[in-house]
Amino acid sequence: MALGPNEHVIREAVFDKPALLKYHWLTVFVMSAFCIALPVTIPIAIVYVFILDKMIDSWSCTLTNRALHVKRGVFVKSESTIPLDKITDLLTLQGPLMRRYDLFKVSIETAGQSTQGAHLVSLLGITDTQDFRLAVLEQRDLITSSERPAVATPLAPEVSSNVGTTESLLAEIRDGIMRTEEHLRKIADKG
Repeated sequence: MALGPNEHVIREAVFDKPALLKYHWLTVFVMSAFCIALPVTIPIAIVYVFILDKMIDSWSCTLTNRALHVKRGVFVKSESTIPLDKITDLLTLQGPLMRRYDLFKVSIETAGQSTQGAHLVSLLGITDTQDFRLAVLEQRDLITSSERPAVATPLAPEVSSNVGTTESLLAEIRDGIMRTEEHLRKIADKG
């Protein structure tokens, strides 16, 4: 993973591989219990768990001072960089089977998401999920608070010298609007 300029790693997510494997194995077992062709599902389940092992090894999530970098994939590799100032929330979810293995799913919600309920990135099985979530949100708050503009203050002496320039610019804008209105009136009278 290539970091941007002035970017440094704050925290690296660690995935609970044994719990993830047990969780997925139990899920496959429950699904195969409802399948009539059990002799076929057992070999498929074994292959699935082998591939799952490789998939979990390919996952990484790195929190830097500016972004969250997520990589995953065995056959199709994907890499996402989510700027911290675009993150609106980190949703944590824990279903009944997840609770059995103390797993959480973290979904990253960003400003500008196109649909409600669709998440840009979802991660399952980060150890110390709540601590990681808080670290991301705290770093996001640091970034967004440092980027906020300063509160407006009365004009300083060096700024007040530009007031004449600003007034002339505003006068030009007003004159342009008046010419446009006049031109539109002429077009409306002809039509």
